[in-house]
Amino acid sequence: SVLYWSEGERTMRILGYFTYILALGVAAVEGQGYGPDPSGVPSDFLCGWRSLAYNYSVKLRPDAAVKVYDALEYGRYCPGVPRPVNPPTVWPPHGPVPSSGNTLYVDSIKGNDANSGSEADPLKTIQVAVNRKPTNIILRAGIHYLESAVSITEANNGLTIMNYPSEEAWVSGGVPLEGLEWSKVNGNIYKATLKQKLPKIPGLRFNGARYWPARYPNADPETTAWPTGYLTSAEGDWLPPKISPTPNPAVIVNVESPSRSWDADFTNYSGGVGGTCSIYDPPFSFWCASKFPDGCGGCFTWNIPSGLRTSVLPSFPSLAEPSSTALMNAWRQAHWANWQFEIDNVTVSDGNSTIHFGKGGFQGARGGPGSDWYISNVMEALDAPGEYFYNEQDGTLYIYSNDTQGGPPSSSDSIVAVVGQTLLNVKGSSMDSPVRNLTIFGVGFRDTAPTMLEPHGVPSGGDWALERIGAIYLENTETTVISTSVMSRIGGNGVMVSKYNRNTTVFKNEFAWMGGSAVAAWGWTDEISDNGTKGYDGTAGDFPRYTVIANNLFREIGVWEKQSSAFFQAKTAESMIIDNVVFNLARAGVNFNDGFGGGDVVDRNVLFNTCRESSDHGPINSWDRQPYLTTVRTGEPDFQMAWRTVQHNIVIANYGGSKEVDNDDGSLFYQIHDNFMAYGWSQKFKCGGIVSHNNLKAFVSSGGYFDAGCALTPSHYYPNTWHNDTLIVLGTQNFFYRDCWGTSNGHDYDRTQVYNNTLYTQPPCTPYVTCNGSNIPLKTFQEPGNDPGTVTFQTIPESRTILEWAVDTLGTW
Repeated sequence: SVLYWSEGERTMRILGYFTYILALGVAAVEGQGYGPDPSGVPSDFLCGWRSLAYNYSVKLRPDAAVKVYDALEYGRYCPGVPRPVNPPTVWPPHGPVPSSGNTLYVDSIKGNDANSGSEADPLKTIQVAVNRKPTNIILRAGIHYLESAVSITEANNGLTIMNYPSEEAWVSGGVPLEGLEWSKVNGNIYKATLKQKLPKIPGLRFNGARYWPARYPNADPETTAWPTGYLTSAEGDWLPPKISPTPNPAVIVNVESPSRSWDADFTNYSGGVGGTCSIYDPPFSFWCASKFPDGCGGCFTWNIPSGLRTSVLPSFPSLAEPSSTALMNAWRQAHWANWQFEIDNVTVSDGNSTIHFGKGGFQGARGGPGSDWYISNVMEALDAPGEYFYNEQDGTLYIYSNDTQGGPPSSSDSIVAVVGQTLLNVKGSSMDSPVRNLTIFGVGFRDTAPTMLEPHGVPSGGDWALERIGAIYLENTETTVISTSVMSRIGGNGVMVSKYNRNTTVFKNEFAWMGGSAVAAWGWTDEISDNGTKGYDGTAGDFPRYTVIANNLFREIGVWEKQSSAFFQAKTAESMIIDNVVFNLARAGVNFNDGFGGGDVVDRNVLFNTCRESSDHGPINSWDRQPYLTTVRTGEPDFQMAWRTVQHNIVIANYGGSKEVDNDDGSLFYQIHDNFMAYGWSQKFKCGGIVSHNNLKAFVSSGGYFDAGCALTPSHYYPNTWHNDTLIVLGTQNFFYRDCWGTSNGHDYDRTQVYNNTLYTQPPCTPYVTCNGSNIPLKTFQEPGNDPGTVTFQTIPESRTILEWAVDTLGTW
């Protein structure tokens, strides 16, 4: 067996099984460009990294063996490796029921809210049980449909909500649609009038499967990815913004003092209130400034198009009706984020359709022109299995039958309208009166409505905008534990850790088919008072701290909102992201939107198949364009964050995740070491205090970009440092190893900050260093004493050797 092993067997099994695979004779599988692997990678390594990722993933989550196998396409790249059979199960857990405290039972099928709540006499609804303030609430098997979010306050301190041992208890934001009488419209399209009219049906479940609003072009949002289901456009097709950024109508914010005076790139807290950012909540953003620091890559005052002119939209008469509920869904140029707009109206002239946008477009922070797009929630587009349309005017539901004979749904089919956005609303009355010691164990959460058109804010100076909404919403809490639970087909974010939270633990859960991010932690500072000049101050402590994200399975993230992650944080400090398995995401696996207090650790995670629909990013990503004052590092107010650590991870930078650890604009104070990485750039040294060492980076396309950094003053001397990394170079073309780092204040950074790296190249590849626009062969560059100890071998190690090195680099898990 190759599925599970004891700690002592780890190295032997990984390497021994890899030898077995090679003995089978691995068929050559070519790289696919923007896909699982770049071109030119040896076929045995295509199998090799998958073998490594599979075995480490299953070490962390044995129950995920089949899902990891399928996501890796393991059998394709390693022919002869069997698909796992009967892996162990984690959910639903087997108990036991707590023996102490007051325990109430809830049974959505047999219960009655007038009952006592005993095991033999259960309640029907979770909220009634919560209101009785027990110690434990035990959910019996079935689906617990909520009329509104369950409210948990400090009156419920010490509460545990859990499943009955071995039973699947689900909490749902859906409304079962019962007694529907279907009639045929034409072809496979059927309609039924709801017995109780709903204002909207933003989501639908048919026998548990996700159905989606009818769209053009067709695509299944769960099983297909861009470019399937999208139309292309040119930059000139997008209409000018409704609010022009020139001249900038925002109230400009630029706090000259206090500041991060030692940071040469992002010294001052800055941004704009109102103007083009008036659609945000709150209406402030770093991106509504008029000017940006030199270290800000491609930055401009935020704006979005007001519409699209196209010749490829079919004639859909309903789009011209005032009652139209159609939506425009579009990627921002370069696929950094995607937008959703309500469509105000569509005009047609000379064969061209002009689509005018209404509410929306606030889903990303960077703005700019759009690119690929589709429209949805259009009756005339109802032409494929899985699609539906709801007429809000008369309460009629239309579906495209998935029946093989083209027949209507049967009376036994479960059809559920998904309307609720939050399932558990956990909120203390203040930081001084938080909800304490809440435990959620063994519960399934499912079927919440999409939240893309809900108010979004810009958390900090990163590229993100998001909504303070989650299926589980936490605010003013201490020591919350969410463990051994499942989230499936959530429409937006899974867990929102908002504002003041301490010691939140998200442990051993599975998040799958998420509309937005699985877990998001987002603190608060006052961005509006005194014309926005107080937003830098985080000393009040109204932010998540000591959050633990451990041993979770994150997969299929970003069904709707593509700018999403397994774990996202902004204005948050000292998080620990450890022992997670992360794959199949639209964008990054882990994203740090700012530096804030720092002190975070990313350790022993497996990440692959990230950025499958986006670009210019990494499986782990960071920014730090805004300075924040916190007491995290020393206990005293300070603009310097505590060091972040990224260590012992498997990071496969495939698809569009081409930067491995993408320390983008302003990133500061990272210790990146003892990781196994593959593909893309070796390292981005975008600001200062980034230290990369003892990493193994296989089949990289580029070396390290930029220089000694932005933190080079005598009071804060933190030059970037790169040493003892091993780079295995992809291809035979000459290889960009790095830029010149130069000299300043008597320091010669090329001699002191980059050293003892090892490069493996395939002839005739020659590594080079770029200095003032000239490419200098590395060997020539080293002659005067630069880059001491760095060596180049003109050979590529065998894949088995690379895997041996990887196991040594990663250490004991």
